[in-house]
Amino acid sequence: MTMTSATMRPTPVIGVQRGSEERVLCSGLEPIFSELARRWETDGRLVPGRPDEEWTLLACRSPWPGR
Repeated sequence: MTMTSATMRPTPVIGVQRGSEERVLCSGLEPIFSELARRWETDGRLVPGRPDEEWTLLACRSPWPGR
């Protein structure tokens, strides 16, 4: 008889609603994020949650030009 072993992995539950106690209240941007975002924009860097024009341009192009 051959013995094998398997690693048990939890199966994700899809479509389960979160309970009301898990809600996160968003009262606007935190001051530290606002300051960091302002610095990044000043330096020409990308800021999370803001449109990325270069990515939009690249994503709209055909992967096979001329076809």
